[in-house]
Amino acid sequence: METVEKIRQLMADDLQPQEKVLYGTRGMRFGEVRKAMIGGALGIAGAAAAAAVAATSKRAAVPGTSIHVPKRFYFGLTNQRLLVFASGGALVAKPRELLLTYSYDQVAWITDELIPGVAQAYRVSIGIVDTGVLNLEFARLQVADARPMVSRVRSDMPKD
Repeated sequence: METVEKIRQLMADDLQPQEKVLYGTRGMRFGEVRKAMIGGALGIAGAAAAAAVAATSKRAAVPGTSIHVPKRFYFGLTNQRLLVFASGGALVAKPRELLLTYSYDQVAWITDELIPGVAQAYRVSIGIVDTGVLNLEFARLQVADARPMVSRVRSDMPKD
């Protein structure tokens, strides 16, 4: 079953009227893709860059602190909000408990970068007003799903 359908089933009782699940994919905390692929530690340059964006953003109400996410999680989008789920399952990973949810009007800015190489990763930082920076990373197989999600967040977030 595809991730979007798994999220739909999990959220069936929690979706707002007219809310639809649009996207869903597996994600990782910054640095976890490289650890999983080649066993090395990844620097915190991405988090530092996100903090620099936060400091210069027109919506400076985003603290430079990183919002905690598990090492592995599921990231989803509806037409109204962003969703982060715990990853679970004995044999097959699937979204479990809803951990974080932010409406599009809470998004101050978003940055993304494709890291090339064997441990290819798509890094995304999302500034959440009055909360912090959501630092996400998507492995090579999730890049095709993650890029349209980022484009959707960009198009739906408030314009300054």
